[in-house]
Amino acid sequence: MNIAELLPLLALHGKPGISDALAKKLIHHFKTPAQVLQVQASQLKDLEWFPQRHLSNWQWAQELEKAKIELERMNEHKIQCLAYYDEQYPSSLQQCVDGPLLLFYKGEPPVKNQRWISIVGTRRMTLYGQEQCEKLVRDLKAYKPVIVSGLAYGIDVTAHLTALDLGLETVACLAHGLDQVHPRRHVKFAEQILQQGALFSETRMDEDFHKMYYIRRNRIIAGLSEATIVVESAVKGGSLTTADMAFSYDRAVYAVPGRLTDSQSVGCNNLIEAQMAQVYTSAEKMAADLGWDEDPGIQLEFDLKAKEKLSKEETELIEKLSGSEGKHIEILRTDLPELNARIPAILLSLELKGWIKALPGQMFKRY
Repeated sequence: MNIAELLPLLALHGKPGISDALAKKLIHHFKTPAQVLQVQASQLKDLEWFPQRHLSNWQWAQELEKAKIELERMNEHKIQCLAYYDEQYPSSLQQCVDGPLLLFYKGEPPVKNQRWISIVGTRRMTLYGQEQCEKLVRDLKAYKPVIVSGLAYGIDVTAHLTALDLGLETVACLAHGLDQVHPRRHVKFAEQILQQGALFSETRMDEDFHKMYYIRRNRIIAGLSEATIVVESAVKGGSLTTADMAFSYDRAVYAVPGRLTDSQSVGCNNLIEAQMAQVYTSAEKMAADLGWDEDPGIQLEFDLKAKEKLSKEETELIEKLSGSEGKHIEILRTDLPELNARIPAILLSLELKGWIKALPGQMFKRY
């Protein structure tokens, strides 16, 4: 993103009283952030959806100066950002009506990975919670998801560290500017995450910290992921807020059940009882619920280089399996009459090479 586009975005983001939702609406109506700032107050009077109370303070010189300072600090701390309309902005977060206008980040966001799982829980985890969290991430390793959490004490940092140990990408969502890390004890972990993922925040560096920012942070954790898993939670806690937000986004929510006598399992048990979360039993069960491939370890790209490894006949056949649905062998015979007699042998070869999967009823699909 160039400076000419970023400065007005930062100005909009920092304008008191202008919510992200209103800023998005203004950009949509006036086409670009720069044009929003050039609009005269008189042009806004006829917009029914624009709060008229903002007309008396429709000046941007101060916000633009602050934006320049923020940009200098971003460059100093190697912080970048994505606007909600950028191609690299996480698509799952784009779908949230209250998704951030700007998403600040450090590191390399794993945007190409379509499997994001949020793991949250109490800061005061028990040994049971730690064991369940570590096992959960280990069991998910085969599916190569991005592990998302909040880098707090307890379950959060356990999820991040287990992901790092297993070579999985991980994203930490923070409730403050990315020029700092809280708790300070986790600075070294944040540095490790930058080598294997990214740090996210919607908070500018010039904003004074407020406890409410944790709730904003939690909605990003919930919005980024296909599913949120609560490992341990007391009767109240931030992880329950995250689960509630994920539920409101119509995302899958899971909770690890605990004994009725364990105070740090009350929140999870209550989520299950209220039918806001499914009981987490295994990675395989959750993967099936989410429609993930049963053999996720085979994630091959069908590009030109890979095509060279296949025979001409194999290439012709696999191109007929381009869709996500399975195809019956008789349809393949119809599609490729010249290969009719050879199709069973070609299918077997492709299956042994890991390119396709045989389904019940003589159906076949490509990985």
